[in-house]
Amino acid sequence: MVVKIGRQSLTDQIVTELRRQIIVGQLPEGAPLRQEKLASELGVSRVPLREAIRQLEAEGLVVSELHKGTVVSSLSLEEIEELFEIRMRMETWLFEVAIPRLTEEDFALAEAVTDEAMASGSVENWGELNWRFHETLYRPSGHLIALKLLRTVHDNANRYVNLQIAVAEDVERELSDHRALIAFARLGDIRRAVDTLRAHIQRVSRNLIMSLAEGRLGKARDIA
Repeated sequence: MVVKIGRQSLTDQIVTELRRQIIVGQLPEGAPLRQEKLASELGVSRVPLREAIRQLEAEGLVVSELHKGTVVSSLSLEEIEELFEIRMRMETWLFEVAIPRLTEEDFALAEAVTDEAMASGSVENWGELNWRFHETLYRPSGHLIALKLLRTVHDNANRYVNLQIAVAEDVERELSDHRALIAFARLGDIRRAVDTLRAHIQRVSRNLIMSLAEGRLGKARDIA
């Protein structure tokens, strides 16, 4: 369903909507961003749309290609692996710093996001819910610049994670890991909490890379 954009904070709203479409696969990798068509669908002029596209390009979600215009970026397996390596290093650091500062209000919010993800039964909004969960656990670290950078890493990785979860129906395993993170953090067991987070990110990365490698190999064979 096409979402009409309001007029307040127009560029930010356009960025949010196009980012959502990219992350959930509505705009898949390689898809062209035709400005006239998008402006009509979103009910906006092309000026804020161009500004929004520039922001998405800065985030790495789209790229301008010669003779093709602006398209949704496509990441190699090595680049996706690098995103998860960045995630693991940044998130374990942020989580370790945040755990002693987490309050019962933070734990309740993280649990509420987990319950929402379980109740939704849909992978379409998994990326957003997953980010909200992790952000809740890391924000008390106080490292807001790192969180902003981490959000961009999550967004670039989540469009592939959504595909993996949709294929593997792995939501329950993901949410089980999330509950374990909350439990260890609530106990103040930093070592086990951080080890669980590291294992969680590594498993998601490993399964995702295997799935994408098989899928891309299959496509290459079909083309050949």
